[in-house]
Amino acid sequence: MFGKKRKPRKSPMEAILSGGGLETPMSKDEIAEMLKVSPEALEAFEKSYQNDILSAPPDTDNFFAINAKQASEMQDKAKIDAAIKTLNDRIIAELMAQTPICCYDGTDLTIRYPEPMPEDAPPVTPEDVYAFPKEIRPQLTGNCAKSDVPPAATSSTLLSMYRASLNATSFGERKYYYGLFRQGLDILDLDAIAYRILGTNPNAMGYWFPALIEGVKKQDFFKVPKTKIIKVPLTMLQLSRTEYTALTPGTMDIVDRFCQQVFELDESKDYFIKTGTYSSKFDFRNAKVTGAKEVRELGEYLLFIQYQAQQMASPLATPCIYGVSTTNEWVVREYIPDPENNPCIYKGLPLRTEYRLFVDFDECLVLGVNPYWDPDVMKQRFGHEADADSPHQIHDYLVYKAHEERLMGRYNDNADIVRSHVLAMLPDIPLTGQWSVDVMQSGNDFYIIDMATADTSALSGCVPCGALKSREEDWIPKLDAPPFGS
Repeated sequence: MFGKKRKPRKSPMEAILSGGGLETPMSKDEIAEMLKVSPEALEAFEKSYQNDILSAPPDTDNFFAINAKQASEMQDKAKIDAAIKTLNDRIIAELMAQTPICCYDGTDLTIRYPEPMPEDAPPVTPEDVYAFPKEIRPQLTGNCAKSDVPPAATSSTLLSMYRASLNATSFGERKYYYGLFRQGLDILDLDAIAYRILGTNPNAMGYWFPALIEGVKKQDFFKVPKTKIIKVPLTMLQLSRTEYTALTPGTMDIVDRFCQQVFELDESKDYFIKTGTYSSKFDFRNAKVTGAKEVRELGEYLLFIQYQAQQMASPLATPCIYGVSTTNEWVVREYIPDPENNPCIYKGLPLRTEYRLFVDFDECLVLGVNPYWDPDVMKQRFGHEADADSPHQIHDYLVYKAHEERLMGRYNDNADIVRSHVLAMLPDIPLTGQWSVDVMQSGNDFYIIDMATADTSALSGCVPCGALKSREEDWIPKLDAPPFGS
């Protein structure tokens, strides 16, 4: 009477991936060609991806598949009463009194040193904290933190491993002890010495950023996003060594409100956030903060990014990767809108043309330049790794392949120009050794957005054979070292 039951209609993404009903489904490359010449198909494909895939509930069985916003939603959002807020105000004041800030307003760079606590201000004690129920009480003060090991045990262990690596007589033994040292630096509970060791990492933004600005302000081609870098107080950074899901609402209230104050956040603005060494931009929902609610929760997102990066160094991680979280810095930068409305990969990252240059400050040379979104690397990542059949990797492969010609056309048009301007600026940047320098093109503007030591940077194949040098490491902190700068 009513005819045959109709099959559910496929979403645009499903229809495209299945070949639109064709007997012989199209290959990924054929679909990418179709998306390249059909803005309507690309728009429908992207809309379906946003609605059907990105909006799906998180995979809670895979911690690394969860982003900061989803983790925040999973947190207990119990109400914080006035009494806890009053205690937290005192704790935040203690934390602010320990926090130096490196601030670049787009023109000038300043280092702000904190004002000490008033002498008549009583410190927050453990007894003050324990007066509140365990499930909501704050888990830090300006001077106290939750830890699993006795004070000074971490630095003693770390330094013994570091010394063993320096004294080793074989490469295998040296590698073994050095790996233990670096892994422990990322995951063990913090003490004052371990915290200072973290601050010696040259790849941390606070190390190279002031030197970069010295060069940038003497030219007019490159821009740098407005940026604030803080040295995270030890007791707050220690929270990232604690199970994230065990953090209480009272703790998160401190983290969020501390970040609102120290970074002087404006709820009407968008921000790009990262630790001193890691942006987690491969899930761009971690890196871009937009809207009043997200700005209010920005501290939680930074803490989550730090925690997630440290889990990469866990003995349970496969592979185990240290170095991603070797920092005691958090960073908040202005978000640079994309004037060209480029398609997005990595769950929201605009696919703008970017350049990675390798430079030698001692010789004032540009050693090589490579597209940051290198075609061979990106197509291998999205199309031929173990997760190539996941919806996210399929989406990113098709988007990248459809956009590749335009992306690389811009790169080829401007690579020599970028190279020449970087070369001209090298004498004005007071750094030594070899570094990578990342430049993002946004419309007709060129932003220097990141740097790292050359020997730890990917895409070094553009450097002539034998020209890349290893940087001599020194993990022993200097007592008189400034909080920022080399």
